[in-house]
Amino acid sequence: MYNQAQMQQMQQYQQQMAQYQQQMQQRAGAGAGAPVAALGAEVGSARALRISGIKHEVVGPIIRGDYQLAQMNHGKPAYKKQAAGQGLEVMIYFWDERDGIASSGWWIGPQIGGNMVWGHHPNRTSATPPTGGWQAPHSSPADPSMVVAPVGGASPIVPPSGVGGPPRPGQPGLMAQQ
Repeated sequence: MYNQAQMQQMQQYQQQMAQYQQQMQQRAGAGAGAPVAALGAEVGSARALRISGIKHEVVGPIIRGDYQLAQMNHGKPAYKKQAAGQGLEVMIYFWDERDGIASSGWWIGPQIGGNMVWGHHPNRTSATPPTGGWQAPHSSPADPSMVVAPVGGASPIVPPSGVGGPPRPGQPGLMAQQ
């Protein structure tokens, strides 16, 4: 699926994110008990994540579930839902400002860069998907019940105020960029 160079780049990025996460936890004094949906938190180096909550009765069943790291898009990780939501493919991905600020941020939809979307987070600075503050559906106010959390032993990154952001993936042309 991925060539050896792409796999090495993903592993290097994950190692950088893990180091950043450790530094942030040490500086903030945050341990494994840090709140998952804390303001400014993001999933970090997780290869897998889970979306839970979501009050909307149509969008919720589509996007709730487990996701795996699938590729990179616009220099940031993109995740694919493991079990199709109501028979639909579901992706979480980042879109940069090339189509305007209103079109940038983190998106949840059936394909990367598509016109149909179910969720949005306007954060353009996080290196990985934010854990809270998502709009689902994308045109509604943020749903406080929606949580995007790392799974498989990873902890979310909660950067303390005044500290620079996490490392960015090294090569913008990494994998399947739009």
